[in-house]
This record gives sequence, structure tokens and C-alpha cells, in this order.
Amino acid sequence: MSGALETLMLAFTGDAGLAVPSRAVFIGAEPHEALRKWPELSGWQPWKPKADAWREAGFPLLEDLADGKWPLVMLLPGKSRDETLAWFATARDHLQPGGTIVVAMPNTAGAGRFEKEFNQATGTIVSLQKNKCRAFHATDDGTWNEALFDEWRLLGERRFIPSTEFIVQAGIFSGNRVDPGSELLASHLPASLHGNVADLGAAWGYLSHTARLRCPGITRLDLFEADSRALACARINLARQPEQETRVASPPCLLEDGPELAFHWHDVTTGLPGSYDAILMNPPFHSGQATDIDLGRAFLKVALSSLNRGGKLLLVANRQLPYETILQASGHPWKKLAEDKTYKVLSAIRS
Repeated sequence: MSGALETLMLAFTGDAGLAVPSRAVFIGAEPHEALRKWPELSGWQPWKPKADAWREAGFPLLEDLADGKWPLVMLLPGKSRDETLAWFATARDHLQPGGTIVVAMPNTAGAGRFEKEFNQATGTIVSLQKNKCRAFHATDDGTWNEALFDEWRLLGERRFIPSTEFIVQAGIFSGNRVDPGSELLASHLPASLHGNVADLGAAWGYLSHTARLRCPGITRLDLFEADSRALACARINLARQPEQETRVASPPCLLEDGPELAFHWHDVTTGLPGSYDAILMNPPFHSGQATDIDLGRAFLKVALSSLNRGGKLLLVANRQLPYETILQASGHPWKKLAEDKTYKVLSAIRS
């Protein structure tokens, strides 16, 4: 359980604590035992492992917030500045008049700075510190700075990566540029890839977009992504007609012969529902703010177990990450295809 969640719950304890409302919504929802006593609580969570944990704990999970408004909006923002400020605006949009917004963040995520930003918009906040985190809240009194919320709302809108036609959104992986590691892997995708192909941790679809241009033998392309916002961007990016002059070394697919596409909001570490002739991935190695090498290891093990015999794995990773050890232990033939100052591209064949 995160320190931010524990600190958030402290806002509702003690004589000076906030009263538990009749209705509430939790943006960035994470389950807590104390929440089971609340009369009516719904949550929205774009990250699949946390969404599953929320649902499995018995709480209602909203696919989107739609036009709903609540007397209390709780918020556990992510790590991106634009995302956090945009979520402040989202909380404002779904707050009933006279309602209260409660935010909790780790100090390492800039809680002090964001508390000041929130105070600028609301005028008066109540704050507490515990667990190396801050929880702060404000109640709408009709004097909030709506112009500032308007500015923050724009930060959460989908936008183009400069000089490209790729749609992204604040808070998702590589939300302001094409990831250079993915670019390195894309430049080494062999045109011979064919059959059913999976893109694990597909983000907003760059690798899948390149694969369908470079590899005319691909008949089906499955994108697996844990962030529902990134997956929504991928749907848009792969729905548009790819330009034939895209800069790839091998022949592009004809549009009418493009692969069947499938988009999966999915936690790859739980396994895949099928097997594949090839798997591409730029595996994550962070859980929230913390480095989590085991996350990338889990991706790699799932990928190897999900390949058909003779199937090919292609992955890119930071040079210092020890994925070669797993490949060596697997017993499958593997090699390093490329390396630069930051990244390496590895390949393996399931024997």
C-alpha cells in the first residue's frame, strides 16, 4: 500500500478530519480497508494492475467519469507535471458546488510544489504531512480561480508530438516525443516478420505503426498496454492511413493488405491469452516513481513463454538492465543486434 494512500486516508481521521460523504469518487483509485465503510464510492483508474486491484477489492470501477459530479473527489495523481495539473482540473470538473477535493502525493513527486499550485487555484487549503507524503484539500467556496483550472484542463488534452502525426496525452509513456529506444528497435525490425505479432507495452503505438509498414507478412497485430489512455491514443494513431513515404528501410505494406489490429487493456505480467510468431517490446522498468527491474524481467519471461516454436522476440532496453541473464538461462538462441550509448536491441528465437 502506498504512503500517499495512507496519508490521504489521514485526512478523514481525528476530530478535525473531513466527514465521510454520502457519495464520492476516487481518481487514480487504490483500495484501502477503511474505504469499505463508505456509503457510496466509485473509482477511476487508467492503470490496469491498479484497476484490477480496485475491482477485486469489491469497489465499482468507472470506465470514464462522463458527466458525473460528486460532493467529494479524491485524487492520487501520477508523476507527470502536466498530468497532475490536468487531473486537478478533472477533479474540479466533477465536483459538486460546495464540494471538497482531497489530493495526496509523495514528496519525491513534488508534493510541496503541487500543493502551492493547488493553493493558487483554490485560495485556502488544509494540509498534513506523513509517510514522506502530503495530503491537502480545499472546499469550493465560489471564489476559486477558474482561469487557472482552464489552463490546467488544456494540459490533459490529446495533442500531436511536434513534427509528427502521432497523438499522445500527458502522463503516458513517451508523452512528448518518440522514445529513442523504440526508434532504435524500429530501425532493426526485419521485414521478414510474419503471422501473428504482439507488441507488449505498446504505449501509443509507435512500434506497431512501424511494424505494419515495414513487415508486409504480418497478418495480425495485437497491442497490449496497461495504460488505458495510451491505448486510446494507439487506436487513433493506427486508425489513420499511414503515409507511404514513412522513413523505413524495407518495403511498406499496401494499405489494403494491412494486418488485423487488436487492442488489449492488459497487464502483461499476468500472461498473454495466446501465442505468437513474433513479439516486440520496449518493456517498462518503473512502478510509479521507483525503478522496478523485476517488471521488465516479468515481461521478458512472459514473452518467451508466449512465442510459437521458431518464433522471434525483439526487445529494446537500457544498456544497464540485465536481461541477457534471463535470455541465457532460457536456453533459447539469442544475440545482441545493436547498441548505442543508452540502449541495446536484443533478439531471441524460441527453440
